[in-house]
Amino acid sequence: MLAYLVLSSLLIPANLWAAITPHLHSDLSMRVLHGLSTLVLLPLLLALWRQRHRDLRLAALVLGVFLIVMVAVNLWITAMGMGVQFGWLDHVFLAIACSCVLTYFFFEPSLVRS
Repeated sequence: MLAYLVLSSLLIPANLWAAITPHLHSDLSMRVLHGLSTLVLLPLLLALWRQRHRDLRLAALVLGVFLIVMVAVNLWITAMGMGVQFGWLDHVFLAIACSCVLTYFFFEPSLVRS
């Protein structure tokens, strides 16, 4: 779990840097970044599905829909490669999604106890 959270935290500045400098990375590095970011979102989606009967149903629903859209878009970008219009915006949303991963798993024990 610790390695997963460290990877998630490293993807936040990487995605912000890719958003600021959209044309300074290669096609391969872009595909790797989008692919890794997609893989980081999957455990959170699984955790949201397993704990879908919690008290925070609306927040979990909104976060779940956001993550499903991010996974679908990033799988498409990973497959298509460079040249996606408004790709910088996807990197901003990926940084937000990775922040959601960290926030969820850091606060998960306190949510389960209450």
